[in-house]
Amino acid sequence: MENEVFTPLLEQFMLTPLVCWVKSVGHSTVTDGSKLLEYIELVDGIYLNEIMFEINPKATVQRTNKKVNNDPTLRIQNLSILIRQIKAYYQESLQQLVMMPLPNVLVLGRNPLSEQGLEEMRKMLLLLLGCAVQCEKKEEYIERIQTLDFDTKAAIASHIQEVTHNQENVVDLQWLENGEMPPEDLDSLSRNLAFHLKRLVDERDTQLETIVELTQERDCVQLSPLAPIATQSPGDSPSMRRTESRQHLSVELADAKAKIRRLRQELEEKSEQLLDTRQELENMEVELKRIQQESYQLLSDARSARAYRDELDALREKAIRVDKLESELCRYKERLHDIDFYKARVEELKEDNQILLETKTMLEEQLDSTRTRSDKLHLLEKENLQLKSKMHDLEMERDLDRKRMEELLEENLVLEMAQKQSMDESLHLGWELEQLSKTPELTDAPQKSLGEEVNELTSSRLLKLEKENQALLKKVEELKGTASQDNTAKLTKANQENQKLNQKLERLENELMVDRESLRSAESLSTDLMKEKALLEKTLETLRENSERQTKGLEQENKHLSQTISSLRQRCQVGAEARVKDVEKENRVLHESICETTGKLNKLEFERKQLRKELELMKEKGERAEELEIRLQKLERENESLQKKVATLGITCEKVSSLEKENSELEVEGRRLKKKLDALKNMAFQLEALEKENGQLEQENLELRRSTETLRSAGAKAAQLEVENRELESERTQLKRSLELLKASSKKTERLEVSYQGLDTENQRLQKALENSSKKIQQLEAELQEVETENQTLQRNLEELKISSKRLEQLEQENKTLELESSQLEKDKKLLEKENKRLRQQAEIRDSKLDDGNQRIAALEKENRTMGKEMIFFRDSCTRVKDLEKENKELVKQGSIDKKTLMTLREELVSEKLRTQQMNNDLEKLTHELEKIGLNKERLLHDESSDDRFKLLETKLESTLKSSLEIKEEKIAALEARLQESSNLNQQLRQELKTVSKIEIHAFIININNSSSLQT
Repeated sequence: MENEVFTPLLEQFMLTPLVCWVKSVGHSTVTDGSKLLEYIELVDGIYLNEIMFEINPKATVQRTNKKVNNDPTLRIQNLSILIRQIKAYYQESLQQLVMMPLPNVLVLGRNPLSEQGLEEMRKMLLLLLGCAVQCEKKEEYIERIQTLDFDTKAAIASHIQEVTHNQENVVDLQWLENGEMPPEDLDSLSRNLAFHLKRLVDERDTQLETIVELTQERDCVQLSPLAPIATQSPGDSPSMRRTESRQHLSVELADAKAKIRRLRQELEEKSEQLLDTRQELENMEVELKRIQQESYQLLSDARSARAYRDELDALREKAIRVDKLESELCRYKERLHDIDFYKARVEELKEDNQILLETKTMLEEQLDSTRTRSDKLHLLEKENLQLKSKMHDLEMERDLDRKRMEELLEENLVLEMAQKQSMDESLHLGWELEQLSKTPELTDAPQKSLGEEVNELTSSRLLKLEKENQALLKKVEELKGTASQDNTAKLTKANQENQKLNQKLERLENELMVDRESLRSAESLSTDLMKEKALLEKTLETLRENSERQTKGLEQENKHLSQTISSLRQRCQVGAEARVKDVEKENRVLHESICETTGKLNKLEFERKQLRKELELMKEKGERAEELEIRLQKLERENESLQKKVATLGITCEKVSSLEKENSELEVEGRRLKKKLDALKNMAFQLEALEKENGQLEQENLELRRSTETLRSAGAKAAQLEVENRELESERTQLKRSLELLKASSKKTERLEVSYQGLDTENQRLQKALENSSKKIQQLEAELQEVETENQTLQRNLEELKISSKRLEQLEQENKTLELESSQLEKDKKLLEKENKRLRQQAEIRDSKLDDGNQRIAALEKENRTMGKEMIFFRDSCTRVKDLEKENKELVKQGSIDKKTLMTLREELVSEKLRTQQMNNDLEKLTHELEKIGLNKERLLHDESSDDRFKLLETKLESTLKSSLEIKEEKIAALEARLQESSNLNQQLRQELKTVSKIEIHAFIININNSSSLQT
């Protein structure tokens, strides 16, 4: 009976995931395949010791008994060696303490074929799995586990978690070495340790009780043979008493043993009853399964019956639909008469398509011609630019020649003026000599010789001057002749080149009239105008700089005049003849400098006039550019409106294509419907009529397809026309730009306007054609929609049949999935219940911790808020102090800079005052010396032609000196005012700093007091 009960348990155990894993790890010696021999091989311990040696090859090798032969002592020795190795590996290498009760070696050795033995074997395999998964070769073992089935893998994974993560079985001792652990882990560890301590104390007490019982039994067994010896010698009374007590104890022992035997018999009977009840339960489970299967079959039958009912309803609906289809067929027959009308319309559309094709070819030819012209246009534009650059160079050369001519004329005038002045001077000197000769007071002999010498010298000088004048006149005439010849030659060349360029320009303008893509030049012109504006601004700046330089030059000339005056002073000490020579030379230098300044001034005035003219031209060009931009905006708006129209036409074409696709899909579905209608033989006559009518409908669909294809081609042509229209519109915009650029040529504008009107007429015609095609497409869409509605009704019938068949399949699949899910849900429910208990315990502990933490956090938050407010206040005060310090430093720097500038300005004032005083003293000395010599200042200035300018220069110098002095005095006053303001600001900032520091110290003391009170 026991063997019959144990064999199914053993078979179940040998199929468990742990045993499957052990088989996959090692090489079994059993070849019969019987479960009992495999189990005995595991219990003997040889096979498991070999696996443990593979896991931990570093362990000390202990001899195992290879031949057990059902000897319980040898088996116990092998298993105890295995348990020692497992325990040592956990403690030494893994640093883990096995807390679960170790497998009972006595039970496995003496009574392995029992439920308790199977349980102990399970513990052994569990511990061995934990060693294998955590050893150095764990990757190999994990790979072997992955080769097993999915269910076994899942079960082994749960066993691994049971060994590694469950602290009731194994405790990790690494925290002893680390020392530091989070408080949550410490709490859980302390609880587990307390639980294990309680269990160990209970085991200790039970073991002590068993030891006491065993010692009592051993004493009783040892004393039982001594009882007859005591009966033979009844001499002593105490010995008799002892023997009687021992006999009494032996009787009690015998009674206890009898009771134990009776209890064991009762236990065996109860175990037999349990086995019987188990068998009955198994039988009941089998019956339950059979009843469940029967219920499933009944459910499937009920579902099939429902499906048949649905099919019946569907067939009834089909019969009703057949009647409807017959009525619809009659209507379609009536509509067949409208086909002739549609045919005529299709022919009209074909004719329209032919017209559109012809227009397309025409437009393509025009496009080719325009493309060729556009290709030529780039070359012509390049040539035009080159010619423009040549024109610009020639104009520059012409301007240079003009400037040279003007300079030469000015030089000639200067030379003539100099010649006249020299003649006047010579006459003046002769007149003075005559007066000197007439004076009677100075009629001594040596003085006459001096007069004669002077006359001779003056005559010789006059002759030299006349010769020089004649030579200069000749040079001037030669230069005039050469300049006039060069200028005439250059002018002729320039005129010839201008004529050639004009001819080329006329040719280019004629070609540009033909080309339509020259509108881009408007944009380039606008950019050029902007560049020219920038250049003009730069030239204005350069002119300003030149004027400043010229003023500086005049100042330098003024200095030079002062130097000449100083040189006059020195030369006054020399003789009269030398003074006359120096005066003449200085007069010439002055004349030349004055002429140069007048020439420069004239040039500047001329350049200013030219710049004004150029500015006026640029303004006119800017106005033209603005007008061009306004027209471009108008053309862009028109282009956008045309693009919108083209987009609407594209949408209509897309609709036509979608309708064609839907029509093709409907045709496919119509074929499917045919096949299914052929299957229904019960409705044969009606189906034949329907097939005929369906064939007619197919013909109609084919005709409609052809019409849609023609419409598609028309739509494609319309799209091409739209593209061409866009190109024409772009060309039109470009032509408008070229028209705006070439306003000067009125003939060109008229031609372009004519072409523009022609394009407008063509665009209007194309738009009308597109509108007609869109109307026709809308009509065809309406007809297709009617056909679609009729096909949809046929589709719905088919879809309902399909849905009914799919529902049956889906319900069967759902039933299977629900059964599988119910079994999985039961397993999950058990696992979740266990986890729920554990999580509740943890949640209660964490709730208590959370409450304490929340209280602490609330207190800390309050402190944090107060500290945050204090920090914000301190930050604001610090930023204020820093800002004030920065401002103070800047003001100090500004004050030092202002002081330095004041000092420098004062020094400059003093130096300039000294210079003016020196200049005035020098002027007074010069006037005195000139009066001594006999030459008045007014006379010298009267002799020179630039006396007025000299006065002007003096007045300018005085005014500039005064203005500079006034400006510097104003700067000094402003700097002094700034210094006063900065000093006032410094005082204010210091006062504010004092007040802020006092406030901060007071606030800091209050915050410290508050924090100390909060801590207490």
